[in-house]
Amino acid sequence: MGRNWEWSKNQGRIKRLKAEVAARQSGQPFDASNVPLHSYDGTMQSKFAHGWHSVTETDIRRKLSNDNTYTDVRHRLAELFGERDE
Repeated sequence: MGRNWEWSKNQGRIKRLKAEVAARQSGQPFDASNVPLHSYDGTMQSKFAHGWHSVTETDIRRKLSNDNTYTDVRHRLAELFGERDE
């Protein structure tokens, strides 16, 4: 994959996450099927759309809660549910 293609895919993920977080924080509805125009080049737009659609609910929730690492998630869950013995 070319660098520009990879960049377009990453931009799709970044823009989708920003749009999802902004919509949820403001209480506005969000339509993920409405992909914004990124490029008039078909391949670049396709890669952007692929990145846009690759965002999962887990990615969005992680961004909203600022959990960036496994350790952050583990500490937050321990606070909610108590420490677990493994």
